[in-house]
Amino acid sequence: MELIIGGAYQGKLTYAVSRYGFAESELCDLKNGPPSSDCRCLYHLEEWVRGNKLPARELFDLLAPYMGDCVIICREVGSGIVPLDADERSFREECGSLLRLLAEKASHVTRIFCGLPEVLK
Repeated sequence: MELIIGGAYQGKLTYAVSRYGFAESELCDLKNGPPSSDCRCLYHLEEWVRGNKLPARELFDLLAPYMGDCVIICREVGSGIVPLDADERSFREECGSLLRLLAEKASHVTRIFCGLPEVLK
């Protein structure tokens, strides 16, 4: 499993499709619901975290069946001003914790900044 992270509109999905040649049918937009078994690239992980409102460990366990030969893409949400809203802070904390768990499991972790890959692991 490869984890790709970066800010909004930095080219994460473009990078993954270019690098791995994913077909449209292999892409799974988690903003639209849970992943399906034929997906090889899961993106908008942060929206899936927001919608599920579960602890990071439980979210990690839900993703386990998809962690074989796949790419997981998540927008960085932990930088910037800390929100006043408790639900928003909780979302950021769970998303960050999930990314930490995924990074430990991933064979590769890449950060995309201005369309440029930075290999972290």
